[in-house]
Amino acid sequence: MTTCLILGGNGFLGSHLAERLLKRGYDVRVFDSFQTGTTNLETVKGKIEIMKGDFLNQADVLQALQDMDYVFHYIGTTVPATAIKDPIYDVQTNVVGTVRLLQLAVNSKVKRVIFPSSGGTIYGEPTSLPVHETHALNPMDPYGISKLVIEKYLNYFNRAYGLDYLILRYSNPYGERQSPHGQQGVIPVLLNRIKLGERPIVYGDGSVERDYLYVGDAVQATIALLEKKTPYKVFNVGSGAGTSLNHLIEVMSGLVGRTIEPVYAEDTIVRVQKIVLDISRLRDEVGWQPGTSLQEGIERTWHWISRL
Repeated sequence: MTTCLILGGNGFLGSHLAERLLKRGYDVRVFDSFQTGTTNLETVKGKIEIMKGDFLNQADVLQALQDMDYVFHYIGTTVPATAIKDPIYDVQTNVVGTVRLLQLAVNSKVKRVIFPSSGGTIYGEPTSLPVHETHALNPMDPYGISKLVIEKYLNYFNRAYGLDYLILRYSNPYGERQSPHGQQGVIPVLLNRIKLGERPIVYGDGSVERDYLYVGDAVQATIALLEKKTPYKVFNVGSGAGTSLNHLIEVMSGLVGRTIEPVYAEDTIVRVQKIVLDISRLRDEVGWQPGTSLQEGIERTWHWISRL
């Protein structure tokens, strides 16, 4: 049986990935700090191996890597806002931590490392849309810079030590289990404020466009790429469509049956104005395309948040 380690497997993407890998017949081990308990893994408890540890502790990571074929590196210690606030911490934890992980993976004879990069930040302000994988990489913030550095290290470890890898440049995944209280994941954050009877806060004028992808589709694409060999190691994973914040509010208004009037606040962070990913490589190589509409995905997220 093929063994899979999910670093950060108790998180938003990681927990959904654990469920799907288990259904596909993989032997799954989840490594996480479990600071918020194991609620996200309720559906798979007793069916997967759960290992508590610290990603920055070499002994913990080495233990987690033992007898693993595939390693999904879904641990991230920052989001764009926190990386901007403290770029040194971002580098020390994410970049240095990942380089150490790759060294240990080589020594542990791991077959492949799968890394979730950032399709939303790694390209910077695009010169053309939709953005293909071959577009220049000019990240505008520390978060994107760290993702790019890690991509380069994955390539280096492949050339120097033969460590295979797969880079998934996710757009903006959203859905159940994404924190409605965090600084990343605008859809659950907006929905939670609506649930509480508060006006959602939109930074800027609401015209910023992003590529939103439902988590179930993101995980499906991930496993499709895992299970089929292709000549490429880097893939955009998105919906292929751009949606403004103002349109998100319109969809949410229709969902709850009343007009939602957001509070428009000054945006102090320099952001990419519009990003839409070209997903033709992914579609052509594995036959995948997103199956969940924005309306349906937001509705599923709303039902989950409503029960919290």
